[in-house]
Amino acid sequence: MRILRPNETLNRTGDTRSPHYDKVAKGLFTRPIKIGGERAAGWPEHEVEAINAARVAGASEDQIRRLVEKLHEQRTAGMPVLA
Repeated sequence: MRILRPNETLNRTGDTRSPHYDKVAKGLFTRPIKIGGERAAGWPEHEVEAINAARVAGASEDQIRRLVEKLHEQRTAGMPVLA
């Protein structure tokens, strides 16, 4: 799985930073995952592609929210619990 850093994610979505994080807050884009130090974060490439494809297909905001919820669920499905 490839993790896209914020600038690459913004390039692929066509958003700028503020509108992108507004979408994250509204549930219209997945939350970033931590990939190292305190500030290092990114998005799985397949999530960015899935959300972009839904937008191109004309999905409503409610449909995109459901997709985002599903993508978040998939992140943890089958993952071992870390103690």
